[in-house]
Parts: sequence; C-alpha cells; structure tokens
Amino acid sequence: MKTTIHLELRAEGGVTVAVLREARLVYAGLDSFVEQVSASLEAPRPLLALDLSAVNYIDSAAIGCLMDLYRRASGNGGALAVAGLQERVERMLRMTGAHEFIALHESAAAAVEALGGAAEESS
Repeated sequence: MKTTIHLELRAEGGVTVAVLREARLVYAGLDSFVEQVSASLEAPRPLLALDLSAVNYIDSAAIGCLMDLYRRASGNGGALAVAGLQERVERMLRMTGAHEFIALHESAAAAVEALGGAAEESS
C-alpha cells in the first residue's frame, strides 16, 4: 500500500527546502516523497535541504532513498543536506554511514546557510 508523504516545498536563498510533515519516512511513502522533491533536483547545481524535524522514524529504504537523492543532486553539481534530526533518526544515519556523504545540520536555517555558502563558493 502506497502512502502519500505530506511536505512543504519552498525556495530560500537559492535553496529548495522540503519540510516533511510526517512522523515516519518509510518505504511505503518513498514514491510520493521522491515525486515531490524530484523537480528540484533537475536544475543545474540543485541545492536541497530536507527538514526532517517532524520525523521520528526512518527505515533502511528511506536511508537508501536519501543516498539516491544525494547522488542525483551531486551528479548535477549540487548538494543535499538534512536538518532538524531527532536523536533516533540521526543515530540511524550515522550507523549506516550516510552522514559521511549527506551533511547533517541542527536546523533548516543552518542547512540553507551552509548550502547557500557552498553555492557562492562554487560560483
């Protein structure tokens, strides 16, 4: 059974911010999630910040999905960051080594600042 993931997309300083409005990011909702954020990854040098502050559970399929989004963003010369991680979610990302590729930030504002700074340096 597929699930619709509710999220808010907004542009902030050249960065697309996706704020998830779900407590769980799991396999059943990944198609919906990817469909909603994909357009922001098609531009040259896409910058995407995922605010996961509402998410208290993430499964292995979702971690794989985040890694795929990271590859898509970096493949187009851009970057992906995640922000607002609850302890359990951050622990999962660190245990799998995803944090070695995907930048982790305390807040969406910090992620936007870091991504915006990276964009200015590469200009």
